[in-house]
Parts: sequence; C-alpha cells; structure tokens
Amino acid sequence: MGYKYERISGHGKLLVRDEPVASIVQEGLEGYASGRFASMSEVKRFFESQPAFPKRNSGNSVVVQLISDMLNRVIYAGYIEHEPWGITRRKGHHTGLISLETYERIQTRKTERKLAPARKDISADFPLRGAVQCADCDTALTACWSRSSTGKNYPYFWCKTKGCASFRKNIRAEKLDAAFEDMMQTLEPSKDLIGMTKMMLTNAWSQRLAQSNAVKAELNREIAESDKQLDALLDRIVDANNPTVIAAYEKKITKLEQHKLVLAEKVAKKTKQKRTPEQLFELAVQFLSNPWNIWSNGDLTLKKTVLRLVFKAPLTYDRQTGLRTPQTSVIFRFLDEISLKSKMVHPRGFEPLTP
Repeated sequence: MGYKYERISGHGKLLVRDEPVASIVQEGLEGYASGRFASMSEVKRFFESQPAFPKRNSGNSVVVQLISDMLNRVIYAGYIEHEPWGITRRKGHHTGLISLETYERIQTRKTERKLAPARKDISADFPLRGAVQCADCDTALTACWSRSSTGKNYPYFWCKTKGCASFRKNIRAEKLDAAFEDMMQTLEPSKDLIGMTKMMLTNAWSQRLAQSNAVKAELNREIAESDKQLDALLDRIVDANNPTVIAAYEKKITKLEQHKLVLAEKVAKKTKQKRTPEQLFELAVQFLSNPWNIWSNGDLTLKKTVLRLVFKAPLTYDRQTGLRTPQTSVIFRFLDEISLKSKMVHPRGFEPLTP
C-alpha cells in the first residue's frame, strides 16, 4: 500500500511512490509515531476519511489488521528484511516513505501502554467525549442523543458511574460546549507575546544549529565504536564452537547492525536542512496564536490533537459551577507566566526617575 512497481533502466522493476496513497500512508505512519494519532483505531479512521485511500469492502472501511501490518513493515522506512530467509535488515534500493528513526519510534509506541484508547462510538457530534470528567467522581462523562416526546433529538453529557451524586444527571451539550469555547478563547495570547515567542523559537533554533556539529561528531564516534564491537563479535564467532554461543553472538550482531543503521540515518539527517525556521515554526505559532480557531474549523482528528496539545489532564465539569480551571500543557503555562510577569513590571521600570 502506497507503492507500485516501475521498470527502471539498469535495475529492472523497482518500488516507487504511488501517489496520492503514498502521501496518505506517510502522514498516517508519521502521525502515529509522533502521537498525533493515539492508537491504531485513530489511524484507521484517518485512512477511512481519505477518499483516495483504497477500501477493501463495500462499507468504505479499513481493516485494523491492515493498519497493524503497515506499522510493522520496515519497507516503509526504505529497508528490507526477511528472517525466514535469513535476510537481515539492510538498505533497499527503493525510497522510504518514513525514516528508520520514525519506524523505530512506531515500534516503541506499539509496546507502550495506551492510557486513553480510542473508542468505536466516538463521533464528530461529541468531540469532547472522553476529554471531560465528572467533578463528583473524576470519571469521564459519556454522551448521547436523547429523543423527546415530540421526536426531536437533543445532545447531552452525563455521568454513568453508579453511586455518584451526578449519576444520570444530564448536562446539555450546548452548555458544556459554550463553557469550553469561553475557556479556549482565554488561551489566546497577545500579539506582543507571540512576537516574543517567535524570537525565542528563533534563538533556540540558532542554538540547536550550533550544537548540530557536536552531535554529528558524537554520532560518528558511536558508529566507529559499533564497528569495533562488530569486528570483535565476528572474531569470537570464528573461534566459537558452541551453537548456542554462536546464536547469541549472531543476535547481538543483528542488534548492533540495526543500531548502526539508525545512527547512520541520523548523521545523514544532521547534514540536511529541508525547511527554514520560518517554515518550521509557522504552524506552531499559528496554533499558539489561536487554538480555538483550529478547533472550530478542524475535523474530529484535529480536534483530538488540539485537546492533547493544550491540556495535560482531562477537563473537569461541575453541574453547578461549570468547567473548573484546566491543567494546560507546559507551553501554555509558560506563556501565562510570561504574561503575568510582564503585567507586574511597571511601564517606567523599577529604577528611580532622573532629570
């Protein structure tokens, strides 16, 4: 998926990008690696929302097993391997859709415990479902449509925890949504603060560039050290007679070779600069300037991403007082502290006035 064969002069058939599916697959894999998609179910819904992504049944759905297989295939990183044939991981002739580092991050994420797995019943009607908890019992509120005696449907949130003081007490969805909108709009920093943020990002970028050569030298040192370890292990295999010992050495060699491939890729990335700082920071500054605008104009996947970026813990809603003060992420707490300090400073400064 995302590749097709083309006959290349001097090589024969070779895997090449099959657009637009290749770009969709790339966005899905990188999104899972970065945490934009919290689970395979969210990757599945992303693929299903793309008209160009091929569906394998009449229901326009994608099988979860397909997502799992795609996340496991190192071929998307530009490498090949096949253990049954004794083919260890090596660089392929085709171009990868993602980096090997991204592939390794995907494998790490797959083994991590999912704190908030995606639900099958989440819909665009209730984007806040799972992100707001009851103030009385600290469990997530559920949501549904309720039909009145006249046949009209009304959206509600409610607590489903038995024994809770708010058990089955309905909260009108429009009331909760309005409180959420008011709270989100308070997160919009001033233009001066955004300008200061841009300057800080630019300074941080300059410092990172200055560190880049040192990091590259350290990576090359690690590659040289891996080569020494590989040579030592190969010498030991030649002298070894025990099959168990030889198998252990071969396993260690395979791990070292994979680690060396990751290091080599990192060195190559350090020498490339695909985008300018302005291009890299454009979306970040746009998000920090007005997260509510992105929320109100985005789809369900983007809204879930906004929730994960803005808040470090679920929101709490009290039926009498409304939304409680949220626990925002580090970047918004940092902007709040800067804003507070700037307000505390007197416009004339603290020094005594002089003629």
